[in-house]
Amino acid sequence: MYCTVPDVLALLPEAEVLQLADDALTGDLAAPEVQAVLAEAIEQAGREIDAFVQAVRPVPLTPVPGLIANLAAKLAGHNLWLRRPGVTEPEAWKDETARCRRLLEHIALGKLALGAPAGADPATEPATDNAPAFAKGESVMDTYTGGW
Repeated sequence: MYCTVPDVLALLPEAEVLQLADDALTGDLAAPEVQAVLAEAIEQAGREIDAFVQAVRPVPLTPVPGLIANLAAKLAGHNLWLRRPGVTEPEAWKDETARCRRLLEHIALGKLALGAPAGADPATEPATDNAPAFAKGESVMDTYTGGW
């Protein structure tokens, strides 16, 4: 798992988490039923993250980069909202979920780096792959240089 229940609670108030995860109406965040729902939402977020990240790095990620932990908590929150079709997910939360997925797409495409893999020596890891930042015809300077 890439995040914890406290990570999700840092983003959503406990009362809201209970509304979304407490099917038995126990009112207790520590109830096993509630913890199981939260664990499943977090696991779903992890599976979604792995689907993107595996394009550039072996998964699961160990240790978990901070960016991934943050994305996992946000996606887990979204997964909780999806459990309640009659409850409208706030637009701001939907927008943030879309932003998280765009970040994951950029990671999968190699446009956003997670840093050196666990166990790698940062001193020997290349800072870049030396690929050009712009393909011919994409740079503003091509107007002046003819794209050489």
